[in-house]
Parts: sequence; structure tokens; C-alpha cells
Amino acid sequence: MTDFPLAEGKRWPRFPIDKHSPRFPFHGAPVGVMMLERGSNMPFLPGDTGNATTWSVPVRYKAVPGLTASRILGPDAGEMTSAVVQAATELVREGAQLITCGCGYSIRYQEAVRAAVDVPVFLSSLLLAPFLEMMLPPNKALGIIVADKAVLTQDMLEAAGLRANIGRRVVIAGLEDTPVFARTFLRGGVDYLDVDAVETDVVNAAVALQKDRPDIGILLLECGDLPPYAAAVQQATGGIPVFDYTSMVEFFVRGLIRKPFTGLI
Repeated sequence: MTDFPLAEGKRWPRFPIDKHSPRFPFHGAPVGVMMLERGSNMPFLPGDTGNATTWSVPVRYKAVPGLTASRILGPDAGEMTSAVVQAATELVREGAQLITCGCGYSIRYQEAVRAAVDVPVFLSSLLLAPFLEMMLPPNKALGIIVADKAVLTQDMLEAAGLRANIGRRVVIAGLEDTPVFARTFLRGGVDYLDVDAVETDVVNAAVALQKDRPDIGILLLECGDLPPYAAAVQQATGGIPVFDYTSMVEFFVRGLIRKPFTGLI
């Protein structure tokens, strides 16, 4: 008989089979990640939401039919709500215990998905913004770097939980005018991923934002493609805390899988 050891050296107990419980196609992958449909074979780097090795636990992915980068950034993004809800519902049916998405602008669908499934829903790293802003002292601000600032509306910020009167407490910089990031991730059509050049764009945006607002105490990266560059951003900005998509997902995972504490008394 196969022996599945626990941390304390015990074997798993016998599991009664509940005929009324959901039938999952597989177990042990608690994070469900919805992804955009892509028109290229550009790789997802480790750290990117689309790279499975980014996460500390197995994840399951599902592309949302018809939801492309141009669509989610366009004026008709709301028309994709039902397709996003359907994909999230399927992931939960497969056993996902958390639903997230590879694109931060899917905050548009946060309420619709949250109403449709019975598991926690975290569709954008922007959901971290209210928590981070409340952590900061009164003389500090939260800096947010987004893929396209022009697309980010006040309604989307409020959907993430940011107060309408946030004022100078939150400052936002976009990457829509950068030479390489924008061409690679927003407009498409590139033949290769120039990792160093993209990193330079992201770092330069963070440094420029910090120069304009030296009171920034925390940086938040909105786009799911930005976590691979978080360490470089932190180094370039003097070591201030930098948070991104991985921060919130891994926060949930640590609550989902608690382990006994060990140590000395």
C-alpha cells in the first residue's frame, strides 16, 4: 500500500467517499488562474502569473475565449463578463479554491465573478492597494505602476476598494509610452521578448515616479507580467517594499496551507 507521510511522520487516515461531494478531475492544485488568449508564443518568465513555477503550490490555468489584451484594454471589455464568469465557474468546478487572473485590468470583472462562485476571488493586484495605503504613515504615498494608465478608470480603482477621495495618497505611473514594454505587451507583434529592455522600461518608470514623488513609501506593480522585474525595481528605488500579483496569491496560499510552528521555548 502506498504510504503518504505527513510532516509528523504519520500516514494519511482513511478517507470516506462522499457520494454527494463534487467530483474533481484532479486534486492538489488550489489556485485557479484565468488567462488572456494570446496571439504569440512569447514565453512567460518565472515570476509571471503565466508561469506555473512562479507559485509555491500547483495551479490550474484556463484561457478565457475571446479575451485578448486589446479586448480587455478596449471600450467593449465589459462584453466579456459572461465569458470570464464561465471560465471562473469551470475552474471552481475543477477544484480551484482561489480564482485569480493573469491581467490586472480584469478588476472590471471582480464583482461579477465574486457573485458567481463560492471561493475567494482576487482578479487584480490592485486589490492590495487599499491594504497597502492604510499601512503607510500619513506623510507617505503608495506608488502604483500599471500597464496603461489611460485605461485605468476611477471606477476600476473603486472596484479595487480604493477610496474615491484618495487624493495624493496614491500616485500612478503607466508604461503605455515605454519603447519596449508597450510594444511587447500592449501592442504586440514582436518576434522575441527582450527581457533586459523590458526590465529597463519598468525600472525607469519606477525611478521616475519616485523622483517625482519622493514621499512614496511602497510600490505596487499592477500587471501580471511585471513580477519578474520586482527585484530590480526594489534595488533601483533604494530598497522600498515592492508588491505585485504574487504577493496576494501567496498570502492566500499561506492561509490555506498552515503548518505547525517549531522552535525553542
